[in-house]
Amino acid sequence: MMMWRIILKSLRQHWLSTGLAILSIALGVGLLISVVSLREQAHNNFTQVGLGVDAVLGPKGSPLQIVLNAIYNLEEMPGKIPWPYYQQVLKNPIVVEGIPFCSGHSYAGFRVNAIDRRFLTDFEFLPGQKFSFNPADGGQGRAFNEGEEAVAGAAAARELGVKLGETFNPVCGVTDNGPVHHNNIRFVGIMAPTGTPYDRAIYIPLTTFYQLEGHEAVAKMAVDEQYREISGAFLKIKRISGGAIHPGIMDLKYEINQAPTAQFVVPNEVLPKLFTMIGWVDNTLLAISIMVIVLAGLFLLVALASALRERRRDIALMRALGATRTTIFGLVVSESVIIAVLGGVCGLVLGHAIVAAAADAVRVETGLRFSEFYVSQADWVLFPAIIVLGLLSGLIPAVQAYRTGVLKNLTPIS
Repeated sequence: MMMWRIILKSLRQHWLSTGLAILSIALGVGLLISVVSLREQAHNNFTQVGLGVDAVLGPKGSPLQIVLNAIYNLEEMPGKIPWPYYQQVLKNPIVVEGIPFCSGHSYAGFRVNAIDRRFLTDFEFLPGQKFSFNPADGGQGRAFNEGEEAVAGAAAARELGVKLGETFNPVCGVTDNGPVHHNNIRFVGIMAPTGTPYDRAIYIPLTTFYQLEGHEAVAKMAVDEQYREISGAFLKIKRISGGAIHPGIMDLKYEINQAPTAQFVVPNEVLPKLFTMIGWVDNTLLAISIMVIVLAGLFLLVALASALRERRRDIALMRALGATRTTIFGLVVSESVIIAVLGGVCGLVLGHAIVAAAADAVRVETGLRFSEFYVSQADWVLFPAIIVLGLLSGLIPAVQAYRTGVLKNLTPIS
């Protein structure tokens, strides 16, 4: 008990250096926790089995651009695909199903995607999970039918304050500056939350897209499939035993990619390239955070050594009263570990606060869901690493305290 009182008294006496040491450790730990957490959650978001999509049939162009547009409602499609070619792809024996869509419209900052109705009823956004309009799940209304009807994703409905029966007019393009289609499309459903980017879009029937006001040039696509074009299609590929995708997918990919009109994109092959492209940013931030923690450890070492010079007389007095060298050594090391742990706790809170702030910004811009309560690898190793940091930082000052002479430091000052 006396030992802890001595440590607390020392911390109070040197509150400024103690506070700065705790702050410096907290900043480094907070940065480290947030970087690792955001990186891991981003990777999880972008690799959820393609968010239900085995492959995307898209136009010629950047595969990454196609995936970001089709699944994450980002970027724009680089072109169109003729409907007859899409029908030809569906005849391949390993293609189980296709869901065509058209993108390129928006409303109040949210994408308006025209898509086959089966997307709302049959599509699995994650294995075994389909979209729901059940009020028990958080949904409302129903899936759209043909005509000027629409459904809103949960996030889009919440931020726009959508109510069933309300109407809206989509904008041509993905910004608010494009021409408005005055069709007064009516919301008939709000999808239950899924925690995926599908929550951040509005969906209308595919044929309605061709009949929007101002689309007179393509209106015939609604009734004559020979002239119809689509932005792309989600493809479901046949599975073999064990749930693995049919190996014929590679032949199908080669066949489509050789054609001049389309390309076959597998999201789980493309998305890792995204992390390769931006990985240097993560690594840089990670290196900076580790450097800050190391510097914080050195600052703690200097602070303890400085405080030790002021406490030599106190240490000598403790020795004279019966404290052993080992006790003195333990006091200094314990003080160092306590400061490190306090910094670690503050850094843990700070790191998750940063994630919470970043999560809101990312969710607004991309629809990707991040949680401040996510436990990353950095969280698991934090306290063992912090204790080691405290031990190493306190080692040199503790050795100096261990060697403090009794007679020399008890000599009267005047």
